[in-house]
Amino acid sequence: MVFTAFSRTPKLWWFGLLALTIVSEVEPLPHLMYPPLFYTYKFFKVLLFFALGYATPLAFWRFNSLGRGVLLAAVSACLVEMLQGFSSGHKFSFFELAVKLIVMFAGFALALNARYEQKISLGLWRIQLRSQHFRS
Repeated sequence: MVFTAFSRTPKLWWFGLLALTIVSEVEPLPHLMYPPLFYTYKFFKVLLFFALGYATPLAFWRFNSLGRGVLLAAVSACLVEMLQGFSSGHKFSFFELAVKLIVMFAGFALALNARYEQKISLGLWRIQLRSQHFRS
């Protein structure tokens, strides 16, 4: 399977992930939620932040260094945390901000490795990356 990095499709996926992440963070949870459903929801949110970090260097070719990734992760996570301050039932938390940054940065770093190797691999599943911005 071949995936074209830095094209319109990964950018649309990135913006979709960003919107879904913001909605999942800002929209308050019902107070009476059974523990299995609550922890599934929390795990889903962690996956969203990881996916957002992973998608960034595959969607935008200028994000090719860890410094830019840290800056983007910090801005994105701060945006989400600040939006929570305007939502009922939420407040700004430095601990949550730190966790979000770590998860996003881990995804970003793994995606930089995939860019370098020009493939995404997970066990036997492999996707070849291509783009005119990759050096041969």
